Amino acid sequence: MIKQLFIKNYQEVDDPKVRNRYGVVSGIFGIVTNFLLFTIKCIIGLLSHSVTIMADAFNNLSDSGSCLLTILGFKLANKPADQKHPYGYARYEYMTGMGVAILILMMGVLFAKSSIDKIFAPEEILITTSTYLVLIIAILGKVGQMLVYLDFAKSIHSQTIKATAMDARNDILSTSAVLVAMIIMGIFHINIDAYMGLIVSLFIIISAAKMVKETMDPLLGVVPSKEQVKQIKKKILLHPEIKGIHDLVIHNYGVGNDFVTVHAEIPADMDMLVAHDLMDTIEREFKEELGIQLTIHMDPLNLNDQKTQETERKVVQALRAI
Repeated sequence: MIKQLFIKNYQEVDDPKVRNRYGVVSGIFGIVTNFLLFTIKCIIGLLSHSVTIMADAFNNLSDSGSCLLTILGFKLANKPADQKHPYGYARYEYMTGMGVAILILMMGVLFAKSSIDKIFAPEEILITTSTYLVLIIAILGKVGQMLVYLDFAKSIHSQTIKATAMDARNDILSTSAVLVAMIIMGIFHINIDAYMGLIVSLFIIISAAKMVKETMDPLLGVVPSKEQVKQIKKKILLHPEIKGIHDLVIHNYGVGNDFVTVHAEIPADMDMLVAHDLMDTIEREFKEELGIQLTIHMDPLNLNDQKTQETERKVVQALRAI
């Protein structure tokens, strides 16, 4: 429903403009919903003197800041390539994803410090029916957030939005822990608020550290997926003149921004101009249909040479024996 209302042509996910709109809409959605949750939790946290609820509230406020980073990242990633950055700006999306993860990590450390302080100087907790009600509403709100983020992330294969979805999942677990703590304190009159706050903080820190690693990997460079490699090979070999390929190298400079080089094997007796036109045709197909900047190097094969055939037979035989 959100996609239909706010994203024009939302099904055309390969269009950079549509992809950018996904990022902006998810960011605005997160800012509005997280700020509402922050306001409600903050009021209840102040009234009840609960460090756990206050930590949870400010976690939601940091989520609003994360959503601002998401919007900024998608806006910057959408910039076209220029002289200074010939491979484009698409990696900004990865960088903002890391920024979101680092912000969450910092908030977790601050919550942990606050919880430790409360362990040594506890305050009386005032728990009312409204406390339980607000926490239940917050959990349901975060479930809704997570589902929207996961759907958006899946639609455009975005690590940044996926990181935001995982953060929403963490919030569901942490707020559920807060609710359990409130119930235990309400029934048994045992003040475990600061201890539960510390547990929630540690969970946030561990999850954020994992998110930092996940968003750092694409910046360092990762192995391309088997599906992408298979797709590239299959598309090149659709042309019967190409007898095989090797030395396939894929460089990723952000989602939908791949630069690929490959060696294509062609018959040695093939007309050079015809072969060159074929390479140009394949490169254009990849650019227009897959958005991949492909560069092909031609390798001539003498298919009728007896020595070559005999060598191939021996190599194949040796490989099969291993």
